[in-house]
Amino acid sequence: MTDTPPALPPHHVYALAHRCPQCGAEPGVPCEAPRKEADYDNRAETRQRTGRPQVQWDPNQLIHMRRQDAGDRHRDRDERNAPWPKDREPGRRYDTLGEHWHAPQESA
Repeated sequence: MTDTPPALPPHHVYALAHRCPQCGAEPGVPCEAPRKEADYDNRAETRQRTGRPQVQWDPNQLIHMRRQDAGDRHRDRDERNAPWPKDREPGRRYDTLGEHWHAPQESA
């Protein structure tokens, strides 16, 4: 398996590339979602109190659903327009996000 960056960014990157229609967060800025933050904090506190390990934080947890839907529609369009995975060139991007996403650098 090679260490090439993915041809398409993850779903949360697409969502963050859009302005949030619910809270008005600018592209690239996380949503202002106090209830979602409080819910996440309560679950983390409960896990800590009961001695269970913390779960990996998912960036989609604090994004409003309408923004996430817009990002999913955008990613679906890019995925439909990209060649089949077997026909893709290694290291080439097939997204239309432009400057909103930079592929992770390979380990040196």
